[in-house]
Amino acid sequence: MLTTLVPSGRTFLLAASVPAIAILLSGCVASTKLVQNDKPSVEVKAKSYRDYKEVLFVAPKEDPRNVVPRARAELESMGFKVQVVGSDAPLEASQGTGFAISKSGYLLTCAHVLGEQQVATITRDGVRLQADVIRSDKAADLALLKLREPLPGSMSVLSFRGRAQEYAMGEDVYTIGYPLSHLLGNGARMTKGLLSATSGLHDDPKQLQVSAEIQPGNSGGPLLNHDGEIVGVVEQTMNPWRVAQATGGALPQNINFSIKNDPVLDFLKDADATAFAELRFDQPDGLERATHAVVKVQAGVVDDSNRADRMVVRLFYRSHWDVWFRFTAFVVTAYDFDTQEPLFAAGQGHDNMVSNEDVVIKDTFAQFRKALATR
Repeated sequence: MLTTLVPSGRTFLLAASVPAIAILLSGCVASTKLVQNDKPSVEVKAKSYRDYKEVLFVAPKEDPRNVVPRARAELESMGFKVQVVGSDAPLEASQGTGFAISKSGYLLTCAHVLGEQQVATITRDGVRLQADVIRSDKAADLALLKLREPLPGSMSVLSFRGRAQEYAMGEDVYTIGYPLSHLLGNGARMTKGLLSATSGLHDDPKQLQVSAEIQPGNSGGPLLNHDGEIVGVVEQTMNPWRVAQATGGALPQNINFSIKNDPVLDFLKDADATAFAELRFDQPDGLERATHAVVKVQAGVVDDSNRADRMVVRLFYRSHWDVWFRFTAFVVTAYDFDTQEPLFAAGQGHDNMVSNEDVVIKDTFAQFRKALATR
């Protein structure tokens, strides 16, 4: 079954298909070739390849020829600090939004933002704090956090709209959080929309459908009414590409979902009696106050304040036995971490019967060095 929903946490998508790049590399007579991105974005064009100090090396799912250690050694010989990650592993800590619900430092977010982590890094106005996961419920997709330090005096605590007030289709709703923070920056962003339906996917009574835009990084943020009161927790959005595949090309337009207050309050009541006792209800504080209650949430202990520019390097290869082992394809592709944009690819995109593995590996990384010297 096609997955049509995606959580709105931070994700990393490699912007180009490695097999597709292998096709570009196949049109040459020589064993290896270098293909450059000749239309880089303004952000990438402003960087020199010398600015990249760290490499996140994405290893292939299978490595029958034990190439990964050799490739890592080649990258380290160029002066990079190399971290090897699995092909399915996230390339950075998952990131979403959270918000303060009590003066004692309790925060609420979505469980999928944290994964299996029991600690979260909280960032607001450039200040980083640590919070412990008090309770995480994957089924409810909610997590309760508590700051290890007192709630900063500059932060506000949001109020819930009471259970007695019914949801109404068409009422104005607002999201506030940290969408696409790696591109937009570390300031909170607010969007306005309508309550499209009082139930969610497949008429789920625990969800709301809203038209307010949701981007990666919005997960766990508050859904607010015009008085700045919590009416839900931002959870997920429709995956446009999956929907297009399922419908023959139709793309969803602002079909997003939030968790209703009732399941949120039930979760908090079971999670921690102290936190539940400190909740505020029916106290309209306005949308401006809400901007001081939200925080960026990252899974685990994160400190990238002094992070150098990072390059993502992905290895793809196919090997073949015919008298000796040789590669029918061997491609190393470099991406800019922040923009997810391909920088260049080096390698062999076709079978070369007179070549061998050692030569291809050596020549590919010679082309990689050549690319680094071009800018």
